[in-house]
Amino acid sequence: MEYALFNSPIGTLKLSAKNGQIISIQLPGWEGENKTDKNAVKPTKENGLLEAYTFLEGYFAGKKLSWQGKQIPAGTEFYKKVWQAAAEVPFGSTISYNALGQKAGRHGAARAVGSAMARNPLPILVPCHRVITSDLKLGGFGGGLDMKRWLLKHEGIVLN
Repeated sequence: MEYALFNSPIGTLKLSAKNGQIISIQLPGWEGENKTDKNAVKPTKENGLLEAYTFLEGYFAGKKLSWQGKQIPAGTEFYKKVWQAAAEVPFGSTISYNALGQKAGRHGAARAVGSAMARNPLPILVPCHRVITSDLKLGGFGGGLDMKRWLLKHEGIVLN
Protein backbone atom coordinates (compact mmCIF):
# COMPACT_ATOMS: atom_id res chain seq x y z
CA MET A 1 0.00 0.00 0.00
CA GLU A 2 1.20 3.51 -0.81
CA TYR A 3 -0.07 6.88 0.31
CA ALA A 4 0.29 10.56 -0.38
CA LEU A 5 -0.54 13.60 1.71
CA PHE A 6 -2.73 16.40 0.39
CA ASN A 7 -2.74 19.77 2.16
CA SER A 8 -6.23 21.23 1.87
CA PRO A 9 -8.10 24.16 3.41
CA ILE A 10 -9.72 21.70 5.84
CA GLY A 11 -6.40 20.11 6.87
CA THR A 12 -4.12 17.32 5.68
CA LEU A 13 -5.81 14.47 3.84
CA LYS A 14 -4.16 11.07 3.56
CA LEU A 15 -4.79 9.34 0.22
CA SER A 16 -4.05 5.60 0.18
CA ALA A 17 -3.79 3.29 -2.82
CA LYS A 18 -3.23 -0.40 -3.36
CA ASN A 19 -2.43 -2.15 -6.63
CA GLY A 20 -2.71 1.12 -8.53
CA GLN A 21 -6.16 2.09 -7.22
CA ILE A 22 -7.23 4.65 -4.63
CA ILE A 23 -8.74 2.82 -1.67
CA SER A 24 -9.20 5.49 0.98
CA ILE A 25 -9.02 9.13 1.90
CA GLN A 26 -8.60 9.94 5.56
CA LEU A 27 -9.97 13.29 6.64
CA PRO A 28 -8.00 15.57 8.98
CA GLY A 29 -7.56 14.10 12.43
CA TRP A 30 -6.08 10.79 11.23
CA GLU A 31 -3.46 9.26 13.50
CA GLY A 32 -0.05 10.82 12.98
CA GLU A 33 -1.39 13.73 10.92
CA ASN A 34 0.88 16.34 12.50
CA LYS A 35 4.09 14.36 12.04
CA THR A 36 6.45 14.67 9.09
CA ASP A 37 5.89 11.53 7.10
CA LYS A 38 8.89 10.20 5.20
CA ASN A 39 6.90 7.27 3.77
CA ALA A 40 4.49 9.42 1.75
CA VAL A 41 4.95 9.12 -2.00
CA LYS A 42 4.46 11.45 -4.92
CA PRO A 43 1.05 10.83 -6.55
CA THR A 44 1.48 9.13 -9.93
CA LYS A 45 -0.76 7.38 -12.40
CA GLU A 46 1.04 4.12 -11.65
CA ASN A 47 0.45 4.18 -7.90
CA GLY A 48 -3.21 5.14 -8.40
CA LEU A 49 -3.03 8.42 -6.47
CA LEU A 50 -2.69 11.02 -9.22
CA GLU A 51 -6.32 11.08 -10.39
CA ALA A 52 -7.67 11.60 -6.86
CA TYR A 53 -4.95 14.16 -6.05
CA THR A 54 -5.74 16.13 -9.21
CA PHE A 55 -9.47 15.95 -8.46
CA LEU A 56 -8.91 17.33 -4.95
CA GLU A 57 -6.75 20.18 -6.29
CA GLY A 58 -9.57 21.19 -8.62
CA TYR A 59 -12.28 20.69 -6.03
CA PHE A 60 -10.60 22.92 -3.46
CA ALA A 61 -9.90 25.50 -6.18
CA GLY A 62 -13.69 25.74 -6.58
CA LYS A 63 -14.07 23.79 -9.81
CA LYS A 64 -17.42 22.02 -10.16
CA LEU A 65 -16.14 18.50 -10.60
CA SER A 66 -17.70 15.07 -10.38
CA TRP A 67 -15.54 12.08 -9.53
CA GLN A 68 -14.93 10.16 -12.72
CA GLY A 69 -12.75 7.51 -11.13
CA LYS A 70 -13.57 3.98 -12.11
CA GLN A 71 -13.29 2.52 -8.67
CA ILE A 72 -16.14 2.29 -6.23
CA PRO A 73 -14.83 1.13 -2.87
CA ALA A 74 -15.19 -2.43 -1.63
CA GLY A 75 -18.26 -3.00 0.49
CA THR A 76 -21.61 -4.73 0.53
CA GLU A 77 -23.69 -4.60 -2.63
CA PHE A 78 -26.03 -2.10 -0.97
CA TYR A 79 -23.13 0.12 0.14
CA LYS A 80 -21.69 0.07 -3.38
CA LYS A 81 -25.06 1.14 -4.81
CA VAL A 82 -25.34 3.94 -2.26
CA TRP A 83 -21.78 5.14 -2.91
CA GLN A 84 -22.35 5.06 -6.67
CA ALA A 85 -25.57 7.07 -6.28
CA ALA A 86 -23.80 9.54 -3.96
CA ALA A 87 -20.98 9.95 -6.50
CA GLU A 88 -23.61 11.19 -8.97
CA VAL A 89 -24.82 14.05 -6.73
CA PRO A 90 -23.46 17.16 -8.48
CA PHE A 91 -21.23 19.83 -6.96
CA GLY A 92 -23.43 22.44 -5.26
CA SER A 93 -26.35 20.05 -4.75
CA THR A 94 -27.62 17.99 -1.85
CA ILE A 95 -29.76 14.88 -1.51
CA SER A 96 -31.60 13.46 1.48
CA TYR A 97 -30.64 10.13 3.02
CA ASN A 98 -34.09 8.83 2.06
CA ALA A 99 -33.86 9.98 -1.57
CA LEU A 100 -30.37 8.49 -1.86
CA GLY A 101 -31.74 5.17 -0.59
CA GLN A 102 -34.41 5.31 -3.28
CA LYS A 103 -31.75 5.96 -5.95
CA ALA A 104 -29.88 2.92 -4.62
CA GLY A 105 -33.04 0.83 -4.98
CA ARG A 106 -34.19 0.69 -1.38
CA HIS A 107 -37.14 2.80 -0.25
CA GLY A 108 -37.31 3.89 3.38
CA ALA A 109 -33.65 3.09 3.99
CA ALA A 110 -32.45 6.41 5.40
CA ARG A 111 -30.72 4.77 8.38
CA ALA A 112 -29.02 2.17 6.18
CA VAL A 113 -27.86 4.97 3.86
CA GLY A 114 -26.47 6.82 6.89
CA SER A 115 -24.57 3.69 7.82
CA ALA A 116 -23.17 3.41 4.29
CA MET A 117 -22.15 7.08 4.30
CA ALA A 118 -20.42 6.62 7.67
CA ARG A 119 -18.32 3.85 6.10
CA ASN A 120 -17.51 5.73 2.87
CA PRO A 121 -13.74 5.32 2.45
CA LEU A 122 -13.51 8.03 -0.24
CA PRO A 123 -15.01 11.17 1.28
CA ILE A 124 -15.10 14.22 -1.01
CA LEU A 125 -14.62 11.97 -4.08
CA VAL A 126 -17.81 10.13 -3.14
CA PRO A 127 -19.41 13.24 -1.64
CA CYS A 128 -21.10 11.99 1.51
CA HIS A 129 -21.04 15.60 2.76
CA ARG A 130 -23.82 16.35 0.23
CA VAL A 131 -26.21 13.93 1.94
CA ILE A 132 -28.50 15.69 4.42
CA THR A 133 -31.72 14.96 6.30
CA SER A 134 -35.16 15.36 4.73
CA ASP A 135 -35.79 18.41 6.91
CA LEU A 136 -32.62 20.10 5.58
CA LYS A 137 -30.42 19.45 8.61
CA LEU A 138 -26.82 18.34 8.28
CA GLY A 139 -27.08 14.80 9.65
CA GLY A 140 -23.68 13.32 10.41
CA PHE A 141 -20.21 13.39 8.88
CA GLY A 142 -16.99 11.53 9.67
CA GLY A 143 -14.98 14.75 9.75
CA GLY A 144 -17.50 16.46 12.05
CA LEU A 145 -20.32 18.86 11.33
CA ASP A 146 -18.08 21.94 11.11
CA MET A 147 -16.14 20.29 8.28
CA LYS A 148 -19.37 19.20 6.55
CA ARG A 149 -20.68 22.75 6.85
CA TRP A 150 -17.41 24.10 5.39
CA LEU A 151 -17.51 21.70 2.42
CA LEU A 152 -21.14 22.57 1.66
CA LYS A 153 -20.44 26.31 1.98
CA HIS A 154 -17.46 25.84 -0.36
CA GLU A 155 -20.00 24.51 -2.86
CA GLY A 156 -22.38 27.42 -2.26
CA ILE A 157 -24.78 25.60 0.07
CA VAL A 158 -25.60 27.06 3.46
CA LEU A 159 -27.67 25.05 5.95
CA ASN A 160 -28.34 25.47 9.67
